Amino acid sequence: MLLSGLYVAITGLVTDLFGLHQFFFHRYAGYICAALAVLHLALNWGRVTAYLKRRLGRPERREPPVPRERALLPGRRGFLVSALAAAGGFILGRLIPGRRPVELPLPEGATDVGDLYHQWSKPGYSWALGPVLDWGGQPERYKTYAGAEQIALPDPHGHRGLSLEETVEMRRSIRDYSATPLSSEELSRLLHAAQGITEHRWGLRATPSAGALYPIELYAVVQDVVGLEPGIYHYAVQEHGLELLQPGDFRAEVVRAGIGQAFLGQAGVCFVLSAVFQRTRWKYRERAYRYVLLEAGHIGQNIYLAATSMGLGACAVGAFLDDDLNDLLGLDGKEEAALYIIPVGKV
Repeated sequence: MLLSGLYVAITGLVTDLFGLHQFFFHRYAGYICAALAVLHLALNWGRVTAYLKRRLGRPERREPPVPRERALLPGRRGFLVSALAAAGGFILGRLIPGRRPVELPLPEGATDVGDLYHQWSKPGYSWALGPVLDWGGQPERYKTYAGAEQIALPDPHGHRGLSLEETVEMRRSIRDYSATPLSSEELSRLLHAAQGITEHRWGLRATPSAGALYPIELYAVVQDVVGLEPGIYHYAVQEHGLELLQPGDFRAEVVRAGIGQAFLGQAGVCFVLSAVFQRTRWKYRERAYRYVLLEAGHIGQNIYLAATSMGLGACAVGAFLDDDLNDLLGLDGKEEAALYIIPVGKV
């Protein structure tokens, strides 16, 4: 019972620490605890009945003494406790990351690395008077995958959903999806709302970007969309099409990268936003990381609003294992790294 209580507490702490929802380790903790309580009662049934007999005034039947040789052997209870301890250690080993965060020396007044960056990236006249740093050159505006299968998307225009006022009022984070697949038209509208080009002369898009540099790349882990093979796709924004990177069912991998949040595997599609940092860094230098994260938020809200307008459910997710998600998409995690997961599905 002590181990089961510890299991419930640890999974609860992990859930709270990462802000997880539908974390299946914690969801089943209550069932496991109840099962162990029943098992504990069964193993101690003799003591329970003896106690009840004493309370009811009935004489207690004495058991014959256990031979010394037999008493030295491990009983069922000891074996069960050892097995549960081993299982608990295995689960903890899977949940706790194997590496520790790098400890950086912080200047006076800074409480963590985020605070340090915020102070360091403040603009001022010292920028002009300080040493000139090489922030690198401007990379390519668009990312393409040579040799990937190109898939055209339906025209995203022409759909009339809810009004803007209605959409804003109804927007919610929804984690329960039906088994009905998304249509390719719905996927097309979602992608266009997220990053579609809305002014072709200058390549301006549906969401704002610092300097119109657009560092965010959009990947779609398609799980249940009519007319599309399940797999990992890259959104080719300049063509409003998809590039197939890896065919296959990756729901288990997405849930694992999402720290066990089961609803990620139930959506019709999971959008993953990544950032090519150099697209913004070469111009905005210290401020670049701020601007990149702001842009990811703009795109996430557009996906929310587009999904709500079409009667779909969406939920932004920031709790995930960075290295696992980067590996799934084939990203190095430095020059380009995953920032955001947004599942969308029918409700």
